[in-house]
Amino acid sequence: MLGGDRVVCRTRDISLHGMSLDTAAWFPLGTRLAITLVDPSSGTALELTGDVVREAQAKRWALGLGLVEPPPEWAAVVAHAARTSGVVDKSVRRRRVLVVGDEHRQRSAMALYVTSGWDVLFASDEASVEEALANVTLDAVVAELDAKDPRLPDIMRLAKRVQPAARRIVRGPGRSEGDLVHRFVDREAGLEPLLDAVTAKIS
Repeated sequence: MLGGDRVVCRTRDISLHGMSLDTAAWFPLGTRLAITLVDPSSGTALELTGDVVREAQAKRWALGLGLVEPPPEWAAVVAHAARTSGVVDKSVRRRRVLVVGDEHRQRSAMALYVTSGWDVLFASDEASVEEALANVTLDAVVAELDAKDPRLPDIMRLAKRVQPAARRIVRGPGRSEGDLVHRFVDREAGLEPLLDAVTAKIS
């Protein structure tokens, strides 16, 4: 959202005038969003602006956007997608992950979460954490916070109470004491240890 929240999602369908995004994020009709579309094969990014014309709803979670003055290169992206589109296995459920952290930490971790293939919502304060926990069934809550951050216990207690089945993970140094945090993951270790922590069974 322009000047607001940040989410990572996947394009479900695109056209010259709009797109459908596969996301667990909810924005009201008319919300103007800044979109960075990343081509996974080349790593290049295209900046777009769109207005919400269809809200994402539980079970379907498809956000419809009408594009506002898309740049000329957008037509080439749509044409390429039409030529190379294939059958997508929609029976595979995408994992939904809430990432909690300050703005600078979120930005530095953005590339990691873009490559995860998950629906990722970002929260930077307790109110936005509460909203996400209340409205979206999550597979994991990942704290981009240091283990000694005084906010961490309250966030993990809230996640444990509202969504006890979600993995509670801290991406940073530390070790699990008690049952508030399921796993600490090295921040420099890349995606694989984080994937393992999100998909591991809770003992």
